This record gives sequence, structure tokens and C-alpha cells, in this order.
Amino acid sequence: MNQLAYDTRTTLRAEFKVIPGIAWLVAAVVMLCWFLVVIPLLVAHHQRKPEESQLAPQFLYSLLLFGGIVLSLWMLMVFYVNADAGRRQMNRLLWTLLVIFIPNAIGFIVYFLVRKPIGQPCPKCRALIRPDFSFCPTCGAAASPICPACHHQIESDWANCAFCGNRLNA
Repeated sequence: MNQLAYDTRTTLRAEFKVIPGIAWLVAAVVMLCWFLVVIPLLVAHHQRKPEESQLAPQFLYSLLLFGGIVLSLWMLMVFYVNADAGRRQMNRLLWTLLVIFIPNAIGFIVYFLVRKPIGQPCPKCRALIRPDFSFCPTCGAAASPICPACHHQIESDWANCAFCGNRLNA
């Protein structure tokens, strides 16, 4: 099996590009509503009943700011899982719902543990195929070089097939 097919390391910048633009807009609107509606309401409630709460105003503001940031990041992560599941040929709706409804970020953790490798384009028809496939299911072309004698997947720089010993053409 070609180990390079499983090399899916990407940069953080590339992963941020997976999040659709609408997600950034939704997160910004949620953050704006948080600051313009939720925080003023909670602060006004806190100031009306100071005897019930012993929280210092600075701590309350910090806590509310942290809550808004966490909510926005959670929304971005839900959109990320939706888009990432699509590019990995997984069920987008299922994983999005699991991430939303499984509490305490356990859904995110499960998703990152079981997600499939990113599909690679077929060299002939450009359809996305899984890295462990030897042939494209759409057009039947070889996804990576194969030995002409034993039909095992080989590396492009091999001189001989590691499975049958057949001399490969350079």
C-alpha cells in the first residue's frame, strides 16, 4: 500500500480555508449579537440585583466575553466538520448532527479520530478517489503505478516489484 497516499498533513491556513465564507459571516453576526444584546441584558440584570451575585463587574465582563468567543468558535467548528466531511467523502449531515448534539466537544473528538483520509483526484478523469483504492471506480484507471506482472501497487521509483521481483521499466 502506498504510504504517501495517507500523507494528509496540511497547514493551519489551508484548514481555515475549508471553513466556508458563510460560516465566518454567521460567527461574526453571533458575536455581534452577543455583544449588543446578550451582554447588556446580563449586565443590566446583574446591576439590578447586586445582593444575589458576588461577581465583580470585571470578572462578569470577562466571563461573558469568553462565552461569546467560545460560542463563535463552536459554530466555526461545526461548519468546518460539515465541509471537511464532504471533502473526505463522509456523510456530511450525520457528522454535523453528531458534532452539534453530542455534548462537551465529544462529537468533535470522535470525528477527528475516525475521519477518513482526503480523497485524491484520479489521474485520468479527475474524480475524487480514496487513497487506499488502486483503481478509479469511475473510469477504471490505475490510481497509482501497479506492477504489470502481479498487479500490486508499487512506488514510482522502484526498480523491481517488492511483491514478485519483476523488473520494472524505468
